[in-house]
Amino acid sequence: MRIGIRDNGRGIAEARIPLIFKRFYREPESADVEGVGIGLYLAREIVMSQKGFIEVHSNEGEGTAVFVNLPVEIF
Repeated sequence: MRIGIRDNGRGIAEARIPLIFKRFYREPESADVEGVGIGLYLAREIVMSQKGFIEVHSNEGEGTAVFVNLPVEIF
């Protein structure tokens, strides 16, 4: 099963995509936005515990697409 979420935000630089799943990571440009940087870390841990994975596709200035991929067997 694949679930996708897409936004039209500022996007993420390709070199930073691996960093967004680190615990407490925050994009430098998001310093003025409330948050602690644990959401994507927890999401990845939960999805991986179910033998799934998360993929991210992003272009700076165009937004980001996040896909959660879970094996069908878990349902």
